[in-house]
Amino acid sequence: MNFIIEDAQDFRELAHFLAQQNKQKSSHIGYCGLKEEEIFQTLNEDFFDENGNSHFLIARNEVGDVIAAVGVEEDGTSGEVWGPFNEESSIEVQHQLFHQLLTSHPHIQTFRFFINNENTKQSSYMDTINAAKTGEHLILIVNRDNFVGVNQFISTPFNQSDFKAFQQLHHELFPNTYYNAETIMSRLSKNCVLKVLKNELNKFQGYAYYEVDPEMGEASLEYIGISPNAQNRGLGTILLREVLTEIFTYSQISDIQLCVDNGNTKANHVYLNVGFQPKDILNSYVLKRD
Repeated sequence: MNFIIEDAQDFRELAHFLAQQNKQKSSHIGYCGLKEEEIFQTLNEDFFDENGNSHFLIARNEVGDVIAAVGVEEDGTSGEVWGPFNEESSIEVQHQLFHQLLTSHPHIQTFRFFINNENTKQSSYMDTINAAKTGEHLILIVNRDNFVGVNQFISTPFNQSDFKAFQQLHHELFPNTYYNAETIMSRLSKNCVLKVLKNELNKFQGYAYYEVDPEMGEASLEYIGISPNAQNRGLGTILLREVLTEIFTYSQISDIQLCVDNGNTKANHVYLNVGFQPKDILNSYVLKRD
């Protein structure tokens, strides 16, 4: 098969290709999203370096159509791999693409992948490149029309006096997470909201942090946690219902998705109880350079 490999420069064309691939479970990659405009925005924000070089490679066939693509969103010496995407049956194209990606990013030592369980082509490719499977994740979705909100709230907006208790609980529940307590504090705004639960003695019991992007019609519940000494009282369900009720006050938000550990049946039961439904299972992989 004849093909050429080049840096992606037309991110509008690339976003269209990725969106079409991601609409099919058999070629779905978890990091990227499904909406072309959302993908295009992220590509422009995160896949050009300071010198204007693209962090995405594409392969074209003899008539110029994009047939495969792979990119990496850098985070120091590690990176999240968008792909590999490959609409052809041959593995040769993507193997050369990925080898070139490794060569062009020598400083990245750890590559992370997030692949739909039904994307058997790329799951098999993880074995080919000796990437280690690190987890199985369940994507849940709740639609506005299937959710029953609440009228009364026991959670309250975060106050600066809550920070020490919030910081301690967040570190306890999510010790190696992507947003630490200080980062969450720095992100707080009208559309980035931290809600807290306290008992009648003003003792900190739990919190939830969510972000809304009305322009893109997107919302994400980033964290929800209940203190170990306040668990098994239904507080997690209460807080979750209240947060979802708030998010759905944005008319632009029609559904909310969550990514959870597929093996955490106790926590997942709470999500299912409030109206979430299973959507996808995705497997995470890690490849470390020798």
